[in-house]
Amino acid sequence: MKCPSKVKNKQSKLYRSLITTLLLANGIFQLVAPALADGTAAGQDISNTATATYKDDSGNDLNATSNTVTVKIAEVAGITITKQNYEDDNGDEVEPGDKLKFKFEIKNVGNDPTKFHIPDKTNVGITNGTVDSLEYSLNGTDWIPINDQDTPSIDAGKSIFVRVNVTVKNDAQADDKVTVTLGNTAVDPNNTELLLQNQQRDTPNENPGDVYTVDNIGTTNGDIDGNPANGVREAGAFQTATVKAKKYALATIFKTKTNYENAGTAKINDDSFTYDLTLKVEGTDTTKNNIIPGTLVGTKINLNGTPDTIRILVSDAIPKDTELASVPTPPTNWIAVYTEDAVTTNANTEQWKTFTAATDLSKVKRIGFVNDPTAFTSIEPNAPEIKFPIKIKVKSDVSKASVTVENIAQIFGQTKDGTTLVYDESGDDRPSNYGDDGSLPPGATDANGDKIPDNNPTVESGYIDNPGSLPESDTDKDNNNSGKGPGGEPNRFVTSNEATVKNGPKDAPEAKGPTADDKGDYTNSDFTNKSTKVPADKSAPGSKFDPDFVTFENTVKNTSTLTNDISLLPTLSAGLPKDTTVTISYGGVDKVYTWDGTNFTIGGNVITSKSDYITIKDVAAGKEVTYTVKVDLPQDTALSTDTGTGFPVAIAAFVDDATPGLGITEPRNITIDRVYTGFLKMVKLSRVLQADGPPVGANQGDFESTPAVNNIDPNPSVGDVVRTPAPGNIIEYQIRYKNISQNEGDGNGNVLLNAKNVEITEDGTGGTNNWAKDNDGDKNLDTTHVSGQAIDTKGSIEYYVGATATTVDPEVPGVTKYVDKVTDQVKPGDEGTFTFQRKVYKPKEPNSPSEL
Repeated sequence: MKCPSKVKNKQSKLYRSLITTLLLANGIFQLVAPALADGTAAGQDISNTATATYKDDSGNDLNATSNTVTVKIAEVAGITITKQNYEDDNGDEVEPGDKLKFKFEIKNVGNDPTKFHIPDKTNVGITNGTVDSLEYSLNGTDWIPINDQDTPSIDAGKSIFVRVNVTVKNDAQADDKVTVTLGNTAVDPNNTELLLQNQQRDTPNENPGDVYTVDNIGTTNGDIDGNPANGVREAGAFQTATVKAKKYALATIFKTKTNYENAGTAKINDDSFTYDLTLKVEGTDTTKNNIIPGTLVGTKINLNGTPDTIRILVSDAIPKDTELASVPTPPTNWIAVYTEDAVTTNANTEQWKTFTAATDLSKVKRIGFVNDPTAFTSIEPNAPEIKFPIKIKVKSDVSKASVTVENIAQIFGQTKDGTTLVYDESGDDRPSNYGDDGSLPPGATDANGDKIPDNNPTVESGYIDNPGSLPESDTDKDNNNSGKGPGGEPNRFVTSNEATVKNGPKDAPEAKGPTADDKGDYTNSDFTNKSTKVPADKSAPGSKFDPDFVTFENTVKNTSTLTNDISLLPTLSAGLPKDTTVTISYGGVDKVYTWDGTNFTIGGNVITSKSDYITIKDVAAGKEVTYTVKVDLPQDTALSTDTGTGFPVAIAAFVDDATPGLGITEPRNITIDRVYTGFLKMVKLSRVLQADGPPVGANQGDFESTPAVNNIDPNPSVGDVVRTPAPGNIIEYQIRYKNISQNEGDGNGNVLLNAKNVEITEDGTGGTNNWAKDNDGDKNLDTTHVSGQAIDTKGSIEYYVGATATTVDPEVPGVTKYVDKVTDQVKPGDEGTFTFQRKVYKPKEPNSPSEL
């Protein structure tokens, strides 16, 4: 006779199985499945809020609190294929008949173990070769043959490697592409170098070349019983080897101003400049196009009346309003040359001459250097750099108060055994005029896709006929060949006897910020960032408080050639809270200004006279002076971690001449004193992993915050989907912390806010957190720690156990508290992630019916 209690248990299980089948048929399993599961009670809210402490650069203590993530206690397949590399049994260069091994990584990006199906070798895509065999490896070292078979089961997040062994066709030509395609998905519309990943397999149109997931049967290999909720997934990838790619000379010309002389006068028509032009023939492919660097040889120019003279030519147009100051001394085995042709003509088509005693330097339009063919005719890749000095001066008849000196150096040549022009312009570090992203030189075409120009690229004159008209972002603004953009970028230098002033952070008046104004000037966006203290009880999202005042030190510099008075005023400051007060102090004098939401006022009145601002008298040419600014934000100021920005106060320094303009019309410069009310933002996100629970529903397996939080949350529109993990599922929590303070981009000299001594606490028993408690009273923690899954690459994790989470302990399921100590400071714009996993309690399965 069967035990009544066991019969009842069996009937209950059959009933549950029937109900589950009905719910699955109606597509509503995930909403009510937890109610059918043993373990943690269905509908139980699990709440999680993280806290953090940190310090700013001044040593102030700050606090941060994340949003609260709440989940309610309810298998997806996934695959990606990534090309790894290929090996050639005959060295580095691919030749006809070579044996190549193309390696691919296939990764399980689902949340459950899966197998992958590998096609027959005849269904692997191949051009200019034949597929000999396929192999797989679990470790990338030991290889096992496979052909039209399933791989072993691969755990979630793990990979298997597949190697396609190929023989290159014997009749393959130079620059032919040997391309192997594993899988059969479409080209990624956002990146034509990739195939689409993790796609739904088109069952009615299955292709024998597909690489796809194969779900384990039942619970084999730790799989969850049942089919993945998202069906069968497939992916694809391809990689290419080029047959004996042709070479191309990668020549780079640099231009750097090495000296400026003003002759000790306020005049500018006696100023002179010295430049170094530097030629480098690259020995490695810095364009990232897999080009084999070639030898640089000469190209055709007209020299001393002889057309089609073959020379390597370095050229530099004499800038507007200047002239050649002296005949340059060429480096060894080079000859200095010049032209008197109009600078609108391209340098490689002009009539070049060697210097004589009769050369009139004032008529020189372009200076150049050519190789001496009796000494050498080519430059090998990675040869020592060659420097060419040039000295120019402002023309004596220039009467302007300011001259902007701007131009671009050029190099002309060809590749040994090549037929097209090799041409580069100075101002950047990219060779042969390739783009920042490896794109072809302007005007070049590439019919065969080898990233080497099929024709001569477009040549520019190199002469800037309207200096100063380009935004600074389109120039080599720092005189170090770090420009960005297509072609070259002019080296810019401004010489002036105008009254000018620079205003910046302490001891850095000429600091440059991240953005340029409409004149291309970056020195009006430099800044000093500081933060107020943020108490723990005011650090939660949505909090407002009355911050402490913050004191700044700024430095002004008289950058003109004459002594000037320099005055200071706060100016329009968008985003500053109404009733903010700003106090500027210098030499024992304080001026207090109040922001009324539109303008700064003093004593309740609009600023109208010189007596309303601070004036620093008699600042000598080149002298620097430091002053103080105190910013006091009003009550009910929001957290910067909510607004995403600090509260900026723009301080204008201007030359106080005889015409009052309150800093609007006079030469002026701005620096920004920006106050943050906290700057380490924490966003809590969660996702559900299947583990040994039921399949995960739509939008359950993605990291999102709930409810949605902008700024760090990658897809806040999905964030309102409440997570519904079931017993056996894993809740993976992630805290994304980010220093939201302004970074300086390509600027320099700014004062940044770094978050130091960052310590993030995840206490499952403290405050509103209950994720490490026994909320339903079944004498089991509702969630338990998953060993080895608490990770922050920037920090180290400490573990605590116990109801009060006070005892340090190694990793055990009963961990109730995590403390993440971030090792390094978190710089502006930097992000980190602290991730840990909690498994929803699920009791051991009862005996199966066969055992009853």
